[in-house]
Amino acid sequence: MDRRTFLRTTAVAGGVGVALSISDLGVDSAAYAEGVTKVDLGPATLACSTLNGGFVGDKPYIVSHLLTPVRLGVFDVAAGRADSLTEIPTGGGAWTGLVDGTTIYIGTHTVADVYAFDTTRGALDRIGRVPGATYIWDMCQVDGKLYLGTYPDGKVWELDPGSGALRDLGVAVPGQTYVRSIVADATTIYAGVGSKARLVALDRSGGAPRDITPPELVGESFVYQLTQTATHVIAGTHGSGLIAIIDKSDPSSYRVVHPEGVITIGKMTAAGEGEVYFGAGDSLWHLDLDGGVTRKVGVTAEGDFVTAVHIKDGKVVVFTNSATMWTYDPASGEMDMADFQAMGMPTAPELPQSVAGHDGSRVYVGGHGGVELHDLADPGATTRIRLAGETKAMTTVGRHVYMATYPSGSLVEHDTETGRTKVLAVIGNEQNRPGDMAYDARRKLLIVGSSPDYGKIGGALSIYNLVTRKLQVHRDVVQGHGIVSAATHVGRGRAYAGSERPTGSTAPAAIAVLDSTSGHKYAEIVPVPDAVSIPSLVVLGEVLYGTTSKGVLFAVDTGTGAVLATTTVATARVDLVVADQRLYAVSHQRLLRITPRTLAVEVVVDGLATDPTSFPMAAYDKHNGALYTITGRNLLKVTVGS
Repeated sequence: MDRRTFLRTTAVAGGVGVALSISDLGVDSAAYAEGVTKVDLGPATLACSTLNGGFVGDKPYIVSHLLTPVRLGVFDVAAGRADSLTEIPTGGGAWTGLVDGTTIYIGTHTVADVYAFDTTRGALDRIGRVPGATYIWDMCQVDGKLYLGTYPDGKVWELDPGSGALRDLGVAVPGQTYVRSIVADATTIYAGVGSKARLVALDRSGGAPRDITPPELVGESFVYQLTQTATHVIAGTHGSGLIAIIDKSDPSSYRVVHPEGVITIGKMTAAGEGEVYFGAGDSLWHLDLDGGVTRKVGVTAEGDFVTAVHIKDGKVVVFTNSATMWTYDPASGEMDMADFQAMGMPTAPELPQSVAGHDGSRVYVGGHGGVELHDLADPGATTRIRLAGETKAMTTVGRHVYMATYPSGSLVEHDTETGRTKVLAVIGNEQNRPGDMAYDARRKLLIVGSSPDYGKIGGALSIYNLVTRKLQVHRDVVQGHGIVSAATHVGRGRAYAGSERPTGSTAPAAIAVLDSTSGHKYAEIVPVPDAVSIPSLVVLGEVLYGTTSKGVLFAVDTGTGAVLATTTVATARVDLVVADQRLYAVSHQRLLRITPRTLAVEVVVDGLATDPTSFPMAAYDKHNGALYTITGRNLLKVTVGS
């Protein structure tokens, strides 16, 4: 895909290009800013990412993830080319797939569909849709039937590919929404559950699930992966990275092992009755089932993670999220790599995760498994910075770009001059999802808000000192809530943490006010009594501005904590940014300029049409006076006249 075909430049006078009526803003009236210039810089981040892969005969296949469009690719490795590339018309990608003869079965997410691709005819058919589910996390096949694990219904389903008949086998564990992993044998289905880890067994003929979870796994977030031998089911967790080897005939007979340094057990496959290979991050591991001994046997590429593991012709084949395939030879210990992108798997626009402008010449956009660097001197030209996970928040300080990543909860420093990237610290404390980052320039502090891992309660505000290189983590600064936004008042030495209440809670989202150096909590403010979440905070002058997940904009006096004003500017999440002492807000549809204190609204850009499965985001670069936001899945540069 040529980025330059996406580029266009427009000068917008007041009122041009309105996509929706002003009444949709949720405010009584709004003006349109004049002298606005927009430059569409093309896809914000292009990727070739995947979350599953396998073999149909001797030919590997992969399915793209969170890209538009979603594609299934089948490859001839010996010839170094794609045999077929097929667009999947629904869903945002696929976490799971399997092969029966010459047919590839694919389970999608966003829409929970099951597709069958007949490689002999080159025909793709949808054979099922799971009602009440949005994700098919995993599936397996026994005796011609497919068994599916789904979210958010937390159910196990049986699908007959021939007739399309779908049988509801019920909720695996009441109150749990994820069936994250699934295997089955001639009599029994085993389902791994989250976000409070459980392992259950169901008779294929019917009946209630039986909980066979080893006590050591209780407290983990997920039974994340499963595999099996004839005599044992092997369960890997997310949380502490435990593996349970469980006797099928007597589940009370089990062994639990913990590979050193691992927190998530990735894809697993049994190699005969005595050994298992599994992925953990970018590495391939071996497990001796008899001795319970684990060892790392190979490493893929830094920043990657393993998405599938298969045994093929006596070797172990590993697929990764960056559309590569690695073949491990147990006899020699060597690993060889094949690149599906080089064979013709196209890149495509992915969902942007964060954005930051730097030095007037570069823009960074966080993606999955990397960060896209846009060179403004050559519009459309980009390079990819490889980085594990998803970059959820960024800020720039001098020559450095600082990033916070999911799911490792890492704080990362990228040197724009040398190109080097390094991890500064890991938040830990059960935190894995950073939501926002702010900077205290006087004290040289990075302030990061985060939410806890699945099944855990209580987020954190973390303070990283760029001088001492020390990290403080302040857990549960709003009782039981995740922290999804952060801001600083440099003059007062204050940090602000905006919260999001957990599912099932009725307590309103709040703002914790802390000392930015020590983390001491001074106060808690509830600016909007019924708010579920406060996803954005900024300070301008002596006022703290924030938004709720329902599009309410509020202003709070930083001296007294009093709420000065509120108004509704959108119907969903809004992101805020301060640019040259002016306040801007962006929703999925519009970039707005806000008059401080009165909260009067001017429309700067209308019709953004940001992907509804993503979040609105905006950044400002003081070096060139430009704002950056997302339109569709493209990066948009905006300059506003006085």
